Amino acid sequence: MDDFEPFAYTNELIPEEINKETVKILVKFEKRKYNKPTTIVQFNDTQGINIVDVAKNLKRKLACGGAAKGDSVILQGDHRDKVVQNLIDLGFKQENVVVE
Repeated sequence: MDDFEPFAYTNELIPEEINKETVKILVKFEKRKYNKPTTIVQFNDTQGINIVDVAKNLKRKLACGGAAKGDSVILQGDHRDKVVQNLIDLGFKQENVVVE
């Protein structure tokens, strides 16, 4: 029992990293009230992913306003092409990101 280390990971991935590799993401463009352009980033499974941190990171990198609501991130402006690259930089797989 002396050699038991509860926080030691072997070659396994941390659960957050596993979810980042398997989550499906939909990036879409909408015109909202008063024809304002909006980019919506929807996650199909947010377990293990901190949506607020993803929203903060995207807002900082894209220099825009936005919010995290439920399982999606809403950004002000049309940032579809830039969002995909920033999500890849955050550790999400490019194959799992779909742009509408």
